[in-house]
Amino acid sequence: MSVQTRIAPGVAILAGCATLAAGCALARSDVKSLTDSDARRIQLDTTIETTIAALNAIAPHCGLGRNARVRDEEFHVYEVVGRIARAKREPDHDIHIVLEDLDNPLAHLVVESDDPNFGANDTSPYRDRLSAARDMLDGLVSGPPGDRLDKLHGMTVRVTGVGFFDFNHLQIGRLEAALSCIRS
Repeated sequence: MSVQTRIAPGVAILAGCATLAAGCALARSDVKSLTDSDARRIQLDTTIETTIAALNAIAPHCGLGRNARVRDEEFHVYEVVGRIARAKREPDHDIHIVLEDLDNPLAHLVVESDDPNFGANDTSPYRDRLSAARDMLDGLVSGPPGDRLDKLHGMTVRVTGVGFFDFNHLQIGRLEAALSCIRS
């Protein structure tokens, strides 16, 4: 299967993963929308090429602040190639895409594509990047947004995004490390 290159300029959103560790915040909307006070410190000009399996090997981290970046991994942009195992539109307008590692299908990563017009995303200084990423995803399904997410199943994609740790809210496909990414 060929790799579909679908990378928005600048920041791209990589998956949301949850951690089983106690103390993780219930929601990290400021971190996910790049409106947190530390978003300007993200190293947007440098991309770390890695694998989903390698991201799974990162120890889970939970922080004290639900809307603050707490670990070094949350200040980096990652790029992975994976196969789409599942795609779902969430009640908060996010689209969650479960990617599986090409060499180890048991290793997963959840990619989150936020709706640029919903919640804090509307005021994000990176709204244009969130919007470009969402438009790219909508282009993959080539129909009204959200109508054909099942069309993505089995597609191999390259995804670039900012990492963040998410809490375990029983999401399907989360990384063991709970490192997630926001595609913008």
